[in-house]
Amino acid sequence: MALINTLRQKAGKIVVGFVAFSMFSFILTDLFQGNSFFNGGSNEIGEINSNTISYPQFQQKVDELSQNFQLNTGRSPLAEDLEQIRQQAWQQFIIENIFDEEYAALGLDVTTPELIDMVQGVNIHPQIRQIFADPNTGVFDKQNIISFLQQLNNAPPQQRQSWLTFEASLPASRRLTKYENLLALTKYANIHEAKVAYKKNASLTAAYLYVPFFSVNDSLVTVTESEIESYLRKNADQYKRDASKDAKYVIFPIAPSSEDTAFVKEEMMVIRETLLSGQNDSVFAEINSDGITPFGTYNPNNLPSWLNLNPDALEVGYVSDLILSNDAYTVYKISNIQQGDEFYLRASHILFKAENESGSAKAQAKKEAQRVLAEIKRGANFAEMARIYGTDGTASRGGDLGWFGENSDFDQKFKDASFSKRGKGLFSSIVETTFGYHIIEVTEAKTNTIYKIAQIEKELFSSDQTLNTIYRQAELFASETSNESTFIETATEKGYEIRKALKVSKDDKLIGGLADARNIVFWLFNEASNGEVSEVFELDKRYVVAIQTGAQEEGTAQMEDVTNELKRKVLDDKKAELIISRLSALTGPYDEMNTAYGSGGRIGVADLNLSANNIPNIGFAPEAIGVAFSLEEGEATAPFKIQNGVIMLTVTTKTSLEELSDYEAYRNVVLNAQTEVRRREDPFTYQNIYNALIESVEIVDNRYKFY
Repeated sequence: MALINTLRQKAGKIVVGFVAFSMFSFILTDLFQGNSFFNGGSNEIGEINSNTISYPQFQQKVDELSQNFQLNTGRSPLAEDLEQIRQQAWQQFIIENIFDEEYAALGLDVTTPELIDMVQGVNIHPQIRQIFADPNTGVFDKQNIISFLQQLNNAPPQQRQSWLTFEASLPASRRLTKYENLLALTKYANIHEAKVAYKKNASLTAAYLYVPFFSVNDSLVTVTESEIESYLRKNADQYKRDASKDAKYVIFPIAPSSEDTAFVKEEMMVIRETLLSGQNDSVFAEINSDGITPFGTYNPNNLPSWLNLNPDALEVGYVSDLILSNDAYTVYKISNIQQGDEFYLRASHILFKAENESGSAKAQAKKEAQRVLAEIKRGANFAEMARIYGTDGTASRGGDLGWFGENSDFDQKFKDASFSKRGKGLFSSIVETTFGYHIIEVTEAKTNTIYKIAQIEKELFSSDQTLNTIYRQAELFASETSNESTFIETATEKGYEIRKALKVSKDDKLIGGLADARNIVFWLFNEASNGEVSEVFELDKRYVVAIQTGAQEEGTAQMEDVTNELKRKVLDDKKAELIISRLSALTGPYDEMNTAYGSGGRIGVADLNLSANNIPNIGFAPEAIGVAFSLEEGEATAPFKIQNGVIMLTVTTKTSLEELSDYEAYRNVVLNAQTEVRRREDPFTYQNIYNALIESVEIVDNRYKFY
């Protein structure tokens, strides 16, 4: 039973059901974000590769993973844990409906002998090695797993089920490994790819005449609304949008009232009086404080800031006044003052670093340090000298290092010198360390005094009456608004700030500046319509009333959202027509045509490679480079439109590439490029392949309707 007990203690290390999906989890996280709440409508949670996923199916997997989570962690999943569990469940459905199909097509399977080998054979799964390793040495002993399996039938049911679930995940893990190994062997370049790589060496020289669009005043062309609409229809594929909602909202902060604050203050006054006369400070503080450190030991390096500012308070029995900070009242009492084992002091320094490791550079740095030290001895202000001459981060604060102890991680030579000082004051000589040369001033003498301090903190809170009052304000506002205009009018009249949340997606968890606003997002996508005002939402320390102000259906963008961009596209098209018309009417060399065209044009000569995307003095123009390489030497083009203007080209010289008898060197160029791409994507070397598989099938994700 010893091994079974050991496994029970280590159960948290068994990431049940997640082994085969660790890589996919990372890859798919950005593709599929979301949680949901069951809405009582259709029970289809989604569709993957033509396979419908029902709500009961999905919830069953969520329940299984939730049970595994509880077995592994010893606690029930919190809200944020459930969110991740639902994501894991969805990813498992994706794997089952997409990648398992790939495995089957490739004939990838895991046999029973392989599974045995993964558990107790030669190639034992890494996670099993981790679980059954000696906790003291970290060394894996195969006999541990064998003994465990022999006693498994006598293990508690939950532990037995945990192991069986884990074991059931191992085939998927091995299939994934096999799939990746196959992909690792797909680095291949054929003769055609090698020839393409070779042809990228092609070069030519071309003369050009270029007229950028910005050189033509917008007033010279007219763009109508119908032309913009027509452009959007023709280019709808370039303006695809996911479904989104726009909203405005008003926040009603939940904050303690003056009466609430007075109540806590009165309670703290009673506590302070008790501290003044009490003896068992540590017990009293533990019972009465909301803070995380009700009683502690402090040295000069970590004293509460109010004590550092009030040296007279450092005596046994001193009780502070009430301190209001960070929405809480705090009172301190010094319960005892003792002598500790470690000395502390406070010092400032000015560091002089040598420019390099040479003897002359070090001598120069030391000489400069001695010069500044002499100035300080003659009355110069230490802090000002530190700001002028200091070379480390302390210079901006006058060289102050604060308090530090004998066991701090400061340079040992620096500490030895500092703690050799009796009392306070400036060191009469320079101190050399591995960092350079220091001028040191001890500003607070060394001490080993420590303080036992009780710290009782009470957080301010909002009473039920305060909560009801704020809620009624929000509720009244919601009842007085029925559309966007009354929403704005009423908020303005009452002095409420109106905030905007634009392009909220169905899987968002925050909107605008509101975190944890999933219930508002759910309302927008499942209940709201344009102009509809919400009921009062309760979020963390605030109530919120929202109104939906716009909606983008999945598909082509709404014209009002892309009008400016579309107008610029149509303007450029019309400018291109105008420029092409004017250039087409001209003849002669480019310099004469440019002069005849007038202001705005530019001419030049460019040396181009087929692999380039930019033309000097023109910018990004891959289409122009492609056209240039389609021309023969001496051949010219008519004016044609490129991304930012209109261009004419004439190829003046062109280097022809001869056919090679052997393209092996260029095949290696392609192979090296593939290796470099995979190196950049490491450790998820095949992410693009996984993404391509996912994008090759239709995935409908309706989780936002349920959670």
